[in-house]
Amino acid sequence: MSKKVRFVLAGSLLALLIYLVDPADLLEALAEVDLTYIFYLLVLAVVLVWLSCLKWRLFIRAAGHDAGILRLMKLYTIGYFFNIFTPSYVGGDVARSYQLGKFLGNQRDAFVSTFLERFTGLLAMVMLGVGSVALGSEVAAGVETAILLVGALVFTAALMCFSVPFGTFCIGIGLRLIRMMRLGKFADKLEKTWHKVMAAMDHARRDWVLLIKAFLLSFAFHAAGVFNTWVACRAVGWESPDFGALFVVVPLVLLVGMVPITPSGLGLQEGAFLFFLKRIGATDGQALGVGVVLRAKVMVVALFGGLLFATLQEKSDPELDGGDAKKTGSGNDVQLERAQA
Repeated sequence: MSKKVRFVLAGSLLALLIYLVDPADLLEALAEVDLTYIFYLLVLAVVLVWLSCLKWRLFIRAAGHDAGILRLMKLYTIGYFFNIFTPSYVGGDVARSYQLGKFLGNQRDAFVSTFLERFTGLLAMVMLGVGSVALGSEVAAGVETAILLVGALVFTAALMCFSVPFGTFCIGIGLRLIRMMRLGKFADKLEKTWHKVMAAMDHARRDWVLLIKAFLLSFAFHAAGVFNTWVACRAVGWESPDFGALFVVVPLVLLVGMVPITPSGLGLQEGAFLFFLKRIGATDGQALGVGVVLRAKVMVVALFGGLLFATLQEKSDPELDGGDAKKTGSGNDVQLERAQA
């Protein structure tokens, strides 16, 4: 699907949502937003990026490298900018991974660290979604099958990543099917890439403390995300949003927003807010208003990320990093020369 088609689809979805919701109700909800709530939402945006980068740095250090938290926050914000043009979060992750790889001097470790940061967050989000179905939440009523299907796919991917025998078995089947389609060269490249990535992920598979820390940060991120949505609910005039119910709603909305159809889930995520928030007491205007407000916040962060990208320096900045980049040895933490881009 071309970029133009994706943007047209996103615009069509937004137009449909506005058509389904009385525009007067939506405007009334948006009129409630004042500078106080905007300030809170922007502060929460910084907190969310900071939590993500704390987890990202865990995996970077586990791979034997290091980067300052401010540099990582800068790269993460740049990722928001690239998400504007690409489906789901893929473009942003590729951009920040590439820039991190230039800084560390190792693209493979940068890719694996970025993948693990994103994947552990996805896995935690799916756990919350599947948990809501298992507990019989009314919010998830009607979409249980879709949630469980996504859960099965993500849990299977997790087993492939963290269990070498299972991963080898699955990739072996895939390679045989690809070779049956007479795509031998592609299969060979895929097999080499798979072995390289699995070797790079070995430190994560063996370090359960690392994974526990990563999941704790993932759940902290989702808790902050729920509070972020609660503030948006209050901003559009919804006086008593159910904070507990939002713990069910927010992961489901984010899962829908990750479907790689429109740029950054535009239209899909707003529709998910409309669908799920109405189930816990929001009016049509308030439910869609929350999606619009949070989308506007993301766009502000993305535009700031674009400014950061325009001024991005290839070489590390000691003041930005809070110190030089480090590479740790197998038995000690001897500081080596700065990693060059």
